Amino acid sequence: MAGAVFLFAPLLGLAAPYRTLEEGMSGEDVRQLKLRMYELGYFYSDIVSNAYNSLMTRRIAWLQQRNGLDETGIATPDLQTLIYSDAVIPAEDVPEPTATPLPTPEPLPVLWSQSEPDMPELTTEGFLPADAEHAYVHINQAEGHYIYLSPDLFVEITHYTDPTLTLAWCETEIKVQNGEKLNTYLTPKGGKAYRFSTPEALAEANHAVVAFTDDFFNYRLYNDEVPGIIIRNGEIIADSTYKTREAWPPLDTLAVFADGSMKTFAKNAYSAQEYLDMGAVQVFAFGPILVQNGEMGERIQDPTYYHYREPRCALGMIEPNHYMVLTVSGRTDTSKGAYLTWLAERMIFLGVTEALNLDGGGTTSLVFMGERVYADCSGTTSVRDVSSIIGFGQYTQAGQ
Repeated sequence: MAGAVFLFAPLLGLAAPYRTLEEGMSGEDVRQLKLRMYELGYFYSDIVSNAYNSLMTRRIAWLQQRNGLDETGIATPDLQTLIYSDAVIPAEDVPEPTATPLPTPEPLPVLWSQSEPDMPELTTEGFLPADAEHAYVHINQAEGHYIYLSPDLFVEITHYTDPTLTLAWCETEIKVQNGEKLNTYLTPKGGKAYRFSTPEALAEANHAVVAFTDDFFNYRLYNDEVPGIIIRNGEIIADSTYKTREAWPPLDTLAVFADGSMKTFAKNAYSAQEYLDMGAVQVFAFGPILVQNGEMGERIQDPTYYHYREPRCALGMIEPNHYMVLTVSGRTDTSKGAYLTWLAERMIFLGVTEALNLDGGGTTSLVFMGERVYADCSGTTSVRDVSSIIGFGQYTQAGQ
C-alpha cells in the first residue's frame, strides 16, 4: 500500500515525498509526471517513457512559463505538487488528434533563398502564417543545409560530421499540421512485384518536398522472401511475417496512424487487418526497433546484435506530427557508417519516443525538391533503384 500512497498522495491531500527531477534522470515518477502533463496538454501523446530527456525539459519549461515561474526545466518537489493540484494552469491551443485526416493542402509556389537563410516570420508552432503566398526554400549545398517552410509543413535538413568517429550524417526534422501528413509513393506494379525507379525520379514524379528510404519491401516480394506486414495508404500489400524465426531484417514494424502518431511493434504483434482495425494507414516492416516508449529497443540492447557499421536510414516520432529522420553515410573514407546502437542513442538524444531502422546500405537515400542531397550514402555515384519511398509535402514552381 505504500506505493499507492506515493502515487496518489496529491489526490489525498498528503505531502508527497517527491524528489527533484531533471534531465538525465529516470524512473516511474518521471513517467507518471509525463502522464499528468499529458492530461494538462503539455504532451500530445500518452505514449511516454520513464526518461527525463531534453523534450521533458522543454515541456517543463513551457509549463513553468504558463504558470508564471522561472523556466528552469527542472521539476522540483514544489513544482510537482503544483502540477498534481487543481491550481496548475494547463496548456492552451493544443491541437487535438483527429481520427479522420484532413484533405492534403494545395502546394504553394516556391520563393527561393539564394544565400544565407533570411528566415521569414513564423508562427509560434514554427510554420509560415496561414495567409502566406509562397513557400520558403533555402538550399546551401556546401554546408548541407536545406529548409522548406509553408503554413502546413516544416522541413529542415542539417548535415553533421564527426571526424573522431569517421562519421557523417543528415538529420531531417519534419513538422506537419492542417492535414499535411506522411505520404508513401509506389511505382506501378508489374507481375508479382513493383517496377523499379531511382529515388530521385520517384520523388520528382510526385513533387515530394522531402523523400527518403523506406523498408524496400519490394525486394522481398521480387525474390519470394517473407515480406513482413506491409500497408501503404490504407491498403494491405503483404501480410506474411516471421512467427519466431530470427533473421535480417527482423521485420519489426512501425505503424503510422491518421492522427499523425507512430508506434513500433514486434514483427508478429498484429496481422495486417488488425493494424487497419487499429487505424493504421501505413505500416513499414524492417527493423530492428531502435526506440520504443522512449527507451532503446530490446534487440539492440544486446551489444552483439548485428554490430557493424553501415549506411543507415531511420524514421522516428518526437510526438504526433513531429518527426526525425537520420540518414547516415557509409562505406567511404570520410564516413564508415553507424552502428544500430548509435542510431538509437542519437534518436533518444533528439527526443524521439518511437523509431524504426529502415533499409540502409546501397538503398540509403535522401531527396530534397527532386534532388538527391546526400550523394555519398552508399560510397558509389548512384544508389539502388527502389519501388517505393516515404515523402512529405508537395511543391510547385512559381508560375506553374
